[in-house]
Amino acid sequence: MRWKATGVNKSLRTRLFAWWYFAIAAGFVLLGINRWILGERISLIILRFVIALGFLILGVLTWRSKA
Repeated sequence: MRWKATGVNKSLRTRLFAWWYFAIAAGFVLLGINRWILGERISLIILRFVIALGFLILGVLTWRSKA
């Protein structure tokens, strides 16, 4: 027997994915800040912030999407 996904479930799932992307973005920001404090190369720190920005954009687009 297959379960049909309702609109509420799809909407909730979409929001959960958005929060997941926001959490990943926050993790990369915190990792970048940590490595900046520890004196790692600036190119790697910038790369982490760019990755965080990508996940943030993905989260915003997912949040605004219609489920």
